[in-house]
Amino acid sequence: MKKGCSFVLIMAMLTLLTGCALLQEQQPEEEYVYEQFSPKAENGQPDIYLITKGYGSFYWDTLREGAKSSAENYGCNLYVAGTPSESHLESLAELMLDAVEADADAIIVSPADIPQIAEAVDQVKKAGIPLIFVDTILNGKEFDVCYATDNMQAGRLAAKEMLKLLHQNGRKDTDALSVGIDIGVAESQTILERLAGFQEYWSDYAPKSWKVIEDIKINNGDIELAEKQGYEFMDSNRDLAGLVGLNNGSTVGMARSVMQRSRTDLALVGFDYSEEMKQLITGEEYRAASIVQRQRAMGYYGVEQAVKLIAGGRVEYRYVDTGVQQVDHDNVNSLYIQEVINGQ
Repeated sequence: MKKGCSFVLIMAMLTLLTGCALLQEQQPEEEYVYEQFSPKAENGQPDIYLITKGYGSFYWDTLREGAKSSAENYGCNLYVAGTPSESHLESLAELMLDAVEADADAIIVSPADIPQIAEAVDQVKKAGIPLIFVDTILNGKEFDVCYATDNMQAGRLAAKEMLKLLHQNGRKDTDALSVGIDIGVAESQTILERLAGFQEYWSDYAPKSWKVIEDIKINNGDIELAEKQGYEFMDSNRDLAGLVGLNNGSTVGMARSVMQRSRTDLALVGFDYSEEMKQLITGEEYRAASIVQRQRAMGYYGVEQAVKLIAGGRVEYRYVDTGVQQVDHDNVNSLYIQEVINGQ
């Protein structure tokens, strides 16, 4: 009965979030970020275009490193571009169409569920270009293969880590406490699945008096806004015991707010391994954990599969889970975890 109720609540929450996101004021348009998008090489090698919803962060840098390494190994031209943040999703669609016009042999993209990107996907497939998703899947659309995290499971793991950290902080099952959640954008299938996984696990295993704050905050990819929202959680909830960032930017903002106010009483669970999370996890004062993805593998396998598809090869699996690993104070110094963190 509890699982059924939690599912209804999760779906209602996701619907509300998506509606709220559509009402958000649009961010000022910024220029795209290009690295090697042009000029096009004339060396007879396959031309593969990698387009990401975000650019200047450890997460996307690592994904691109994997793609570049694969391109060198398989002898192809790799052109990369991205938007300044996830608040520029329409620009992501425009970049996809730019790649089509450039006669790309294959396109690798991290999509989002908005009409412009859905239309761009249709144009890519209409042109007969192999299409590979990384980081995020776009349900209901034709694509060749997706390399991404099992985000429902990642969300469950984040909830499990939060419960563990709260107990380590001395919180009792009978305590009345709350946990706040911050996300980047509500149009992302990745985020929605992580949120659903988190809520599902929390509903099943958290003590009844431990609550998730209903006001889930959306920062639209703005780290400074995410930090401000961390302060808002602290100022508005006297029983606040933990904060959750369900993507890299949200995590960085939450971490900065916690450190700025020296809130050693708060547990923090986030995604990916930013410098801010490194400080919290490796230090002695704070309780923190991060769910680390294998984004380097996403980039590497994405290019590898693109080369095979261009050559007429077939896809064995349409969805490949690249895996996640929780990183906390107890395991951060192990050789295996260090390899995961460094994208090996």
